[in-house]
Amino acid sequence: MLNISRNQMDKFNEIKKKFLSNTKIPRENRWKKMSNNDIWLDLVTQVIVVGNSAPFYRFYEDEKLQDEISYEKLIRINSEGELKKKINKVLRAVGTRYVSSNYSKCKKTAALVHNLMVLKKYKEGPKGLIEELSCKNEDITKIKYFMNNFKYIGSKSARDYLMGLGLVKNTVALDVRIQNIFNKIGIKLPKGFENNPKIYDEIEKDILTKICQPLGLDGIQFDRMLYQNYDEIMDL
Repeated sequence: MLNISRNQMDKFNEIKKKFLSNTKIPRENRWKKMSNNDIWLDLVTQVIVVGNSAPFYRFYEDEKLQDEISYEKLIRINSEGELKKKINKVLRAVGTRYVSSNYSKCKKTAALVHNLMVLKKYKEGPKGLIEELSCKNEDITKIKYFMNNFKYIGSKSARDYLMGLGLVKNTVALDVRIQNIFNKIGIKLPKGFENNPKIYDEIEKDILTKICQPLGLDGIQFDRMLYQNYDEIMDL
């Protein structure tokens, strides 16, 4: 699907030489040192950033709002309506896109309630789920599980979330920054691929085999290198 020229590989090699050493890579199995609440709030932010990433920073910097929808507090609430009300309030407070003031009809709110219920089914909560998932060998199996069982989690967000937990490493979360870098280098990605899992998987496979492997990088190294150094790379 992707044809990568020698000139384009030279540009990626230049990026690697300049930026890889300063790139922060999530530790493998980072989730083991995280709390249930940390894992839950990371999942919340994946839903928050759909459509606009700015609300993530507002949420990340406001400990009071984080506490209002902490995992421990929410699992003690038995009323679905009350859960939706609390979650919707926080989503609107940080300016989350696609959030209706009518919490009973808000899709993002409903998605997070659903996701909470999935996690709550596990005896150990989020850590119980992640521990079970960590036993699966293939990264793509873990990714597809999240996409199939959690709402508002797509191809990009499932990969980004699991990389952040240190649960997968041979994958790439193709967000708008990485797409812009590819475009700058002259690699055109198919329009609308983000919403087509099959095409996304094919593009990712090409990136891993035709770019990452020749560079000697795992997908997570390549992904974080481009994302974290976006402004400098775009100025090259």
